[in-house]
Amino acid sequence: MSNEVLTGTVVKAVGGVFTVKSDRGRFLCFSPKKLRYRSFDVTVGDKVEFCDLSRGKGVILQVLPRKNLLMRPEVANVDVCLLVLASVPKPDLYLADKVLVNCFRQGIEPVIVVNKMDIDDGTAAEIAKNYDTICDIVALSALNGEGCEALEKYLRGKTACFAGQSAVGKTSILNALLPGLAQKTGGISQKSGRGTHTTRHTSLHEAFGGLIADTCGFSLCAADVDAASLRLYLDDFMRYAPSCRFSSCTHTAEPDCAVKQAVQRGDICKERYERYVEEYNELLQAEKYKY
Repeated sequence: MSNEVLTGTVVKAVGGVFTVKSDRGRFLCFSPKKLRYRSFDVTVGDKVEFCDLSRGKGVILQVLPRKNLLMRPEVANVDVCLLVLASVPKPDLYLADKVLVNCFRQGIEPVIVVNKMDIDDGTAAEIAKNYDTICDIVALSALNGEGCEALEKYLRGKTACFAGQSAVGKTSILNALLPGLAQKTGGISQKSGRGTHTTRHTSLHEAFGGLIADTCGFSLCAADVDAASLRLYLDDFMRYAPSCRFSSCTHTAEPDCAVKQAVQRGDICKERYERYVEEYNELLQAEKYKY
């Protein structure tokens, strides 16, 4: 029995068994209940210390401090989020806004990926109108691989995750980036018109000197932000906010609001502003009835 203490990254978690990647290779590790049921429950992406029990087995001793933790599904220590949108299924930009807020709040670089350019119906232009001043946008087609190489510069040496509605092509993009992976892909349900889930567990795959998480469904939607703080995570709004009459301006009902003036001039996307007001009011109502 080795009992040597090593450090590594959790790259897969299924049924309380954790695959940990270290300089010594991969280990199947378990964690004691006192660790699993505390606030530092072991999560994919965690940096951990574990005891080598020999023959590729180990026990996790502690979870090292995280720089962030995302939910639905859980993945920790993310550097880059690839937010995938496409013309089919129709993009839900309200949810996309929530993803971006969560990214900025947790110090994650967002990159919008417009997939299915082979059947684009003008969706790419609409997404650019909403977000081209917010973050980088990469247009590609996972079906034929065209444009996928443009993602490499965002992934090299980083831990990245996907976010997006089911059937936008997250797994197809992953397969295009890593041809040997051959992950199962789904499609649009004929009954509901929505995407069908194909990814059941979060796992990290080695790519470009970093790690990519194949995540299921629309991740990062719930951001722990109150209504008054929401404005702080919209970079395009913050450029104009110093010119508002009130330093605490919420950019909704206040007079002499520089953000609303920017919307009127067309410097801020009107639709994006309207979704901000909707989310602000939603948070305000939730806070009102919280207690």
